[in-house]
Amino acid sequence: MPFYLVIQTSLIEADDEEAAARIAVDQIRSGNKVAVTVKSDETTVSHIVVAAKPAISLADPVADPEDGGPVPATHPAPTSAVEADRKATLKRIVADAFSLLKRRP
Repeated sequence: MPFYLVIQTSLIEADDEEAAARIAVDQIRSGNKVAVTVKSDETTVSHIVVAAKPAISLADPVADPEDGGPVPATHPAPTSAVEADRKATLKRIVADAFSLLKRRP
């Protein structure tokens, strides 16, 4: 499976680097479209716009795989071990990104 360098770039007015990073992350989390640059090698660069959040409504019922009936969206969905691993990995990536953004003496 190939690797890609994905870069989200925003011009943000803020008091310092950490505030700018927080504003950018908040904009991504808001559910708006996010523009990214994707590099697969030194010469191949693609500019792509994707939705920041999946287009589902919390009011819509979710099908329960066990009994086939709908479950209200307020019912917590079971998380698998794979999803938990992904969340932990994403948290580490975000923490590493913020540590790189901190000002060095």
